[in-house]
Amino acid sequence: MALLRWKSVALGLALILIGLIVWDGADRRPPDPSQRLPQGSSMVDLPVSSPSLKLASFNIHGGKGTDGVRSLPQIAELLKTADFVGLYEVRAGVREVGANQAAALATSCNASWVFAATERQWWSDHFGNGLISRGPLRSPIRIPLMGTRGKAFRNAIFATVPLQDAEVHILAVHIDRESDRRHQLQTMVDLFLSLEPPCVLMGDLNTTASDPLLITLLEHPGVKSPLHEQFAGRIPSQNIDWIFTRGLATISAELIETTASDHPLLQAELIPIARKTIVLDQKKLQP
Repeated sequence: MALLRWKSVALGLALILIGLIVWDGADRRPPDPSQRLPQGSSMVDLPVSSPSLKLASFNIHGGKGTDGVRSLPQIAELLKTADFVGLYEVRAGVREVGANQAAALATSCNASWVFAATERQWWSDHFGNGLISRGPLRSPIRIPLMGTRGKAFRNAIFATVPLQDAEVHILAVHIDRESDRRHQLQTMVDLFLSLEPPCVLMGDLNTTASDPLLITLLEHPGVKSPLHEQFAGRIPSQNIDWIFTRGLATISAELIETTASDHPLLQAELIPIARKTIVLDQKKLQP
């Protein structure tokens, strides 16, 4: 009788222990900001002397398309001409892609990668933002953003890439879509305006062109939006994916609707303003 009682107690304790382990693993929490970001290098780097920088910004929705099927090869095909890409809603530990989706896409595109988790679950960094780059990727860092909505963790990635004789500072971010959106966006705008040009702020900002913060941002001297320059009043009213620049001129920009994600792919080709002036002057001198 006593043995049966002890077995029941042991079983009860074991179930409690298992429950605590499962609860701890399932709990979503922010990553350790002191940990170095996981990253990998490409075998081939884009020449620093390239005349322009082709940027892309894409919320990949965990690699899952509008049909509910996860297809990273389809996303990689869309990114094959980009020099530098900001990725949002990137998953890690996904069974069919290994370590993380940024690494998998970079491998397909022969590019370098960085993964900046916004949250941990099951004792590993499993969800966040990423960068892939065909050029040298210098000193990427994660910038945690203040949030008040419990487990809705957010961050930005800051990195520098060389372009001709300059360095382009890039902020890639996925902003909260609810109550934390305004102060997170204001934080990123303030940081963007504090950077030495040429610089870029891009990402899923979860706000449209009518947002007073974006309107005010475009009123700052030197701030450009490739979409506004390319499409003027024809930007889709529901668009929430943006690229803003300082010290860079727009060659082209486009929003590509795709079934690979629930977001369009935003692309822009940029050139240093000084370089564009030289090119225009050279054309004027031609007979």
